[in-house]
Parts: sequence; C-alpha cells; structure tokens
Amino acid sequence: MRKNRFFVALLLLMVMGGSAFAQSKTIVFIPKSTSATFYLFLVKGAKDRAKELGYTIDYQGPANEADINQQVDLVRNITAKKPAGILLAALDSKALIPAVESAIKAGVPVVMVDSGVDSDAPYGSITCDNYKGGYDAGVQMAKLLNGKGLVANLGIQAGSVSAQRSMGFNDAIAKYPGMKVLPVQWTNADAALSMNIATDLLTGNPTLAGFFAACAPTAEGIAQAVKGKGLDKKVKIVTFDPSPELLPLFESGTINAIIAQDPYQMGYEGVGIIDKVVKGQKIDKKKIELPPVLITPENYHTPEVQKLLQTPDKF
Repeated sequence: MRKNRFFVALLLLMVMGGSAFAQSKTIVFIPKSTSATFYLFLVKGAKDRAKELGYTIDYQGPANEADINQQVDLVRNITAKKPAGILLAALDSKALIPAVESAIKAGVPVVMVDSGVDSDAPYGSITCDNYKGGYDAGVQMAKLLNGKGLVANLGIQAGSVSAQRSMGFNDAIAKYPGMKVLPVQWTNADAALSMNIATDLLTGNPTLAGFFAACAPTAEGIAQAVKGKGLDKKVKIVTFDPSPELLPLFESGTINAIIAQDPYQMGYEGVGIIDKVVKGQKIDKKKIELPPVLITPENYHTPEVQKLLQTPDKF
C-alpha cells in the first residue's frame, strides 16, 4: 500500500512539474535596459505574437546596461515565480549562464533575443549578425572617409555578445592601410558617458575623422559631443540601431549611416519558440541570426528601410 502511494505521489509530482510553466500564460521579457527605446520594438513583436497564442508579456529589466548583477538576480527571481517562459537579452554572455541554466532546470523555458549567452542550454537564440553589422559599418566608414583617417570605436561592454560589433568594425578598418582605429572605449550604452568619452577623444585627437557607435544611446552621446565642438558636418558617425531619437540626427547629416536590426522579428519569433516548448513541439531551428541592414541617405526612403524605422505604435 505504501509503495502504491509512493508511485502515485511521484506521478503527481512529475505531472505538476511538467506543466508548471504551462499553467502560466505570462512570458517575461528581460531587456538589457528598460531605458533603451530599441527594446520597445522587440516588446511590440513579442506582444503581437503573444496575443495570437494566448499569452501576455511582462516587461521588466535593469535601468541601465551596467547592472549585470541586477539582471542576474532578476532572472533568478522571475524563475521562482514560474512564468510560461523568459525572453532574455543578456548583458553578459558568461555572467548570465548560471541563471539561465538554473531557469531551464526549473522548468522555465528561456529564449535569448538580441544578445545571447555562451551556452547551448537556451531553447532558442534570435540575434542579429553583430560581427557582420560592425564590419559593414567599418566598410561604410572607409567609404565616407575615402579610405583615410583616424577613427574611434565606442562599444557597449567587453563581455557582451554585442562586443562583436566593435570587433567587426576594427577588422574592416584594418583592411584600409590609410586608416587607423583607436583602442575600443566601452560605454555601457550610456549616453552621458559616451558624450564625455567622445569629447575627450576629440580634444586629445584633433585629427579624429569618425566615430563608430555600437548602439543608439552611444551615438546620441557622440552626436552631442561632436555638435558641441562644432564638428557635426566634418566628423563622420556610423552607428547601430535606428532608434527614434537618432532619426533627426541622421536626417540632418550629423549621423551618416545606421546599421539596423529587426528587433520586432526577434520578439515575435522568440515567443513562438517558447510556445513550442510549452506545447512539447519540435523546434526547427535553435539559433537564428538575422541579417543587418545598412541605412544610408540613398536608401533611407525605400519601403524596406522605412519598415524598420516605424515606431512600435505604428506597426
């Protein structure tokens, strides 16, 4: 009799454990920073897919991209609440591994979006080809400067997957003998810090001809520094992410080119993968790298580019 009761209890635990996250209809999206407008595009994609599949999206994350420990703690705290799943843009590709793996062991599906971790544990990873985007930015910078000049590289974080953008930019510039790039400066995607760094670089390097910005807040800070020096028509700026606050700077010529991702698609596809995990369905492709798109004044008004520039409320 005791043996039978034991097996009944074990069966109940297995059933409850297997369906714990299925009982929740909330998917939590944890961005790198809630202050970056870039992630509003991703949230929109996630919400649209969630509505189709019967989920809701809860959006919470660190205030800025320097709060790696806060993001780790957030993943652990959310895991304890057993949501249907977690969409995560990791601030650090290594620091988030234990929290991600613990969530999955606890029965909470995790899908990486925008920035992944150095682990095969997540059920999916949907990112931009960051290296290619950085490389394309370097080639465009060389075109803008006719293959000559000193340029600066303002990255996000050394430990982030997004650091591939800075690496790609440097590798592209290395192909041009007449160009030199200064050592990468890390900004934590902070506009004020980026402005201070850019101002110091302009002061210390009077011949500086261009800046690469690995994200929109960094580009915003660089633009302020360049305009403050009266060099906005001389120093070239190439950046990642056409966030709404950057478009007037691009249209005025302060920013010369933008590498666009497709965050809407990241959120949309990410929710779809979580739903498949919940339903026990096969995931056809675990890792997806979306191609970057180079935006220049020449293609800015094309339908393909304008689709990437729509604000979330106009999708």
